[in-house]
Amino acid sequence: MIMKINEKLMQAVTKFRTGAKKSDDKRDAGLPHNIPEVERFDNLQYGQDSKWNSLDIYLPKKVDPPFPTIINVHGGGWVYGTKETYQYYGMGLAKRGFAFINPNYRLAPEHAEFPDELNDVDTYLHWIDDHADEYRLDRNNFFLLGDSAGGQMVEQYTTILTNPDYAKLFPYKPLNLHFRAIGLNCAASFVLTPASLAGLEGAYFTPATVKKYHEQLDVEKYITKDFLPTFLITANKDFLHDIQFTLFGFLLGHGIQAICKSYGNDENPRAHVFFINQRDKLAQLANDQEIEFFKNYIVD
Repeated sequence: MIMKINEKLMQAVTKFRTGAKKSDDKRDAGLPHNIPEVERFDNLQYGQDSKWNSLDIYLPKKVDPPFPTIINVHGGGWVYGTKETYQYYGMGLAKRGFAFINPNYRLAPEHAEFPDELNDVDTYLHWIDDHADEYRLDRNNFFLLGDSAGGQMVEQYTTILTNPDYAKLFPYKPLNLHFRAIGLNCAASFVLTPASLAGLEGAYFTPATVKKYHEQLDVEKYITKDFLPTFLITANKDFLHDIQFTLFGFLLGHGIQAICKSYGNDENPRAHVFFINQRDKLAQLANDQEIEFFKNYIVD
């Protein structure tokens, strides 16, 4: 059952959603729903909820199948975001030679509190496992990608995939998909630190769920050298810039192959999740470099 949220926090959520959607719609205004390089399959239902448990698949037309595949976990502070917001970004990566899976998931506070969103991620990963052959996806070459709140979930799920002791804390079944690397872009992490739970995050990580699932939320405690190679993107004006580099250093300290790049400077600044912008040349450079990192880990 979803806990009733206090009025002040709900007002903050509503304000954030309104501002974020206005900004996203302005950024993407006029972009085409279809592009010549990509084949789309829209509104495929992966779970019980026809709205929130749905996904799109974008396949590259100029690459022979089976396709190396990126599975996205979108950001939005655990309270905002849809596959429609990420469709242009997803097609942009698809035309670079990867299948791109673009799902919705339930959002806090009306539809989710931890671990509901992560449960949806697990549900759509298993749906993809069940349908990989139908869409000519290369089971041997999968990649996880997440930004902001989605990055936190990708970090968490990758820890589940790579540490059997941590996986025991969750009811998730094994996948017949081989993950090669991940992208953590302007990602949230270290969620148990007080500052990480002081804002909108409290709509998803409620006090009751933090108390109940404290061990599951202590993700970094369970990261080992087997964690997947990681490309991290941030920006000079990203409010998560410092925590992104903290995570980068943490991964390197555990012997994990990782690259962290910060884009923008005082004369030409960039902010949180700037790389979504399909009209921004620096965003395209960041996406190119992340895709090249992924390509280094493709197995024949």
